[in-house]
Amino acid sequence: MPPPSYSLLFWIFLQLGCLSFGGPAAHLVFFHQRFVQQLKWLDESQYAQIVALAQLLPGPTSSQVGLAIGYLQKGYWGAVLAWLGFTLPSALFMALVAVLGHQYLDVLSSNSFHSIQLIVLAVVAWAFWQMLRSFCKTVWQYALMFASALFIYLMPLSFNQIVVILIAACLGMWMAKRTTPTATLSSANTTATDTHFTAAHLPQHRRYAAFWVVLFVAPFIVLSALNWLQPHLLYAANLSFYKAASLVFGGGHVILPLLHQDFVSTGLVSKEQFDLGYAIAQLVPGPLFSFATYLGSLIPMTESMLLNATLATLAIFLPSFFLVFATLPYWSWLMQQAYIRHAVTGINAAVVGLLLYMVLEMAQRYVLSITDLLFIVLVIGLLKSKLPVWLSLIGSFLIYTAFMHFIA
Repeated sequence: MPPPSYSLLFWIFLQLGCLSFGGPAAHLVFFHQRFVQQLKWLDESQYAQIVALAQLLPGPTSSQVGLAIGYLQKGYWGAVLAWLGFTLPSALFMALVAVLGHQYLDVLSSNSFHSIQLIVLAVVAWAFWQMLRSFCKTVWQYALMFASALFIYLMPLSFNQIVVILIAACLGMWMAKRTTPTATLSSANTTATDTHFTAAHLPQHRRYAAFWVVLFVAPFIVLSALNWLQPHLLYAANLSFYKAASLVFGGGHVILPLLHQDFVSTGLVSKEQFDLGYAIAQLVPGPLFSFATYLGSLIPMTESMLLNATLATLAIFLPSFFLVFATLPYWSWLMQQAYIRHAVTGINAAVVGLLLYMVLEMAQRYVLSITDLLFIVLVIGLLKSKLPVWLSLIGSFLIYTAFMHFIA
């Protein structure tokens, strides 16, 4: 089958960006239906391998699957157009929410805002439970999860979450050495191949892998150096967005602790604004990482709110491009490296610990009565059901807000 035109590629992903409700897991189902079953751009094996590679990389899983599909079809520009089509609807909507929320936040009653806070807590708790089941399967993973949460609680440092992630990666590799000491040796003789992918440009692009790795590392060094030489919110904020997307695995929910620490704990964004944006982000189709567009609109990096939103969006998605371009031509070799897989396993367990700490911290602030707790259980039950996410969240918000007005 000949590759699609650039315009058709963009249009297909724009449709998905407008209709893909339900978060990363649902996005992968939509992608499978469109690209495997309907368009037949990929077969089952190819799609499964793309999903596996996206899960191996830090950043937004569904967005990375999308741009990998665009990359396989039309090279680098195909990846850009796929990402733009899938991300544009949610990014524009979240920027609009930031503008309207900034002007009309005071209109929300205390009861309405309390309902939003409880809904955010329920969504994070549900994400924690799902990731706990997916990422913690052994005793050492559970131990690492609890140790990570305890470390964050006992060491309130500005960089404590990064320390936890790095330590978890090292522990994961140490576990790989204990459990499979010969795995890396046996894989050292493995030749990198892409026999399951037939894109003609992949063999040519292997030579650029090191270049993309350098570009991935460069923003850490450049932005840190600029902020050290001449401290400015422009450098610090973009470094925070880039760092959040570069160091955490598992999708949109797991960046929440990092963004909360960098922007709410520092006073750049209020807790009310943060919670409102995160609640709205659950209702919007497309990637949850578009929450960064909302935060960027609120952070005065420059005098232009539109420029701030654009910079934040680019900063949080840019690592995905560099990583996919560097790794997809070498996917076979990467998937056979035991140390890499175990490092990711350790990081995932630690990220679950970060979510656990955030759930407990939010519960301590938001849960004021037994009815609040029952409402959270109700919202989690609705999220677990087959009802659309937007219907579950909007319906629960209206019901509980009306209930609190009634008993007031």
